[in-house]
Amino acid sequence: MLKKISLIISVIAVLLTVIPTCAEEAATPAKIKAGDILCFGTPDEACGFDGKWLVLDAEHTNMGTDGLFLVSLNLIGGENGSAVLFRDIGDVSVSFSNRGEAYAQDHPGVTDYQGSDLQRWLAEFLESHFSEAERQAILPTVKSDAGIAIPGFGIPLPGAAAGTVDFDPVKNILNGDKLFPLSAEEAVSAAYGFAGNASRVALYKDAANGYWLRSPHIPTFPLDVGFVFSFGAVMDYPVNAKSMFAMDTYTRPACNLDRASITGLEPLSVISSKTIWRVTFQGDGLSEQVYDLHLPEIAKVPDVQRIISIVLIALPVFLLALVGMAIWLILRRVRKKRKAFQSTLLKGA
Repeated sequence: MLKKISLIISVIAVLLTVIPTCAEEAATPAKIKAGDILCFGTPDEACGFDGKWLVLDAEHTNMGTDGLFLVSLNLIGGENGSAVLFRDIGDVSVSFSNRGEAYAQDHPGVTDYQGSDLQRWLAEFLESHFSEAERQAILPTVKSDAGIAIPGFGIPLPGAAAGTVDFDPVKNILNGDKLFPLSAEEAVSAAYGFAGNASRVALYKDAANGYWLRSPHIPTFPLDVGFVFSFGAVMDYPVNAKSMFAMDTYTRPACNLDRASITGLEPLSVISSKTIWRVTFQGDGLSEQVYDLHLPEIAKVPDVQRIISIVLIALPVFLLALVGMAIWLILRRVRKKRKAFQSTLLKGA
C-alpha cells in the first residue's frame, strides 16, 4: 500500500512539474510579432487566395486600438482569375491630355471607396472565404484618412508640377469595413515595414503585379486613386484601369483582428525569423486547414526613381551633344561649300 501511495505521489509531482511548463510554452497571441504570417480563411487557388496574412502591427489596429493589423501576403484576383477593378466606369480612358474631367464632373464620387465595386467585392469575398468565427474575429474598422503627398518619380508632369503624387483626405473612408485596401499613407509607412519599393512588391500567382489603394487622388487627375505598381512604387491609376499604361489590377486586402478571439495558435514553420502560425478562433474547432507554407520570393526590383534621375541628368547632356554635332556638321558643310566656291573662282581667273 505504501509503495502504491508513494508511486501516486511521484506521478502527481511529475505532473505538477510538467503542467506549468506546458502552460508557459503554449502559443498565445502575445507571441505574435510584426513580420509573422497568420494563416486563416479558406484557400482558393482559382483567385490566388492562399490564406496567409502578413502582420503589420502586432499590438495595435490601424485605428490605434488594441489588436492586430494585417494585410494579405499575396494578391487576390477575381473568382475566375480575372483582374479586379476599383470601379467599372466602362471604356473611359485617361491620359495626360484628357484626364477624365468631363466624366468626373458628370459622375461625382467616382473615386470614393465607399460604394465602389472594390468595396462590394471585398465584402462578398469575406462572406465566401471565411467561417462565421473568422468573420466575427475580424474587427469592423472606422477610420478617416489624412491627405498625403508621395514623392513619386520626382519629375514635373502635367497636373503634377512638383513631381509628387498627392492624395486627398477623406473622413470616415472606412465605416465599419472588415476587409479593405491599404491607404497611400499606410503603404509608405516604415512603421508597418514598408521602407522602400521592394517592401511593397506583392505577387499574384508567383508574378509581381499591381494592387489598389483606397486613397483618392487630388482633382488634377479626377478618375485616379492610389495604386502600387508591380515594382513597388506608390502612384495613382484610373479606377477602371483604362490608361496609356495598361496593367493588370488586383487587390491586397487588409484587416484588423481581435486578439481576444484567438483560441488556438499553432506554429507551422519558422523561415528567416518569421513564424507562420495556423490560427483558430473562438467558436471554431481546432483548425486543421492545410496551408501552403511557401513564402514569395521577391526578385530585385528596378530603382525607377534613380533610373529616371540618371536619364534626366543625361538627357540635357545628350541633347547638347546632338546640337553641338549638328552645328559642327553645318559649319563643316559651309566650309566645304566656301572652299569649293573659292576653287571655282580661282579656276575662272
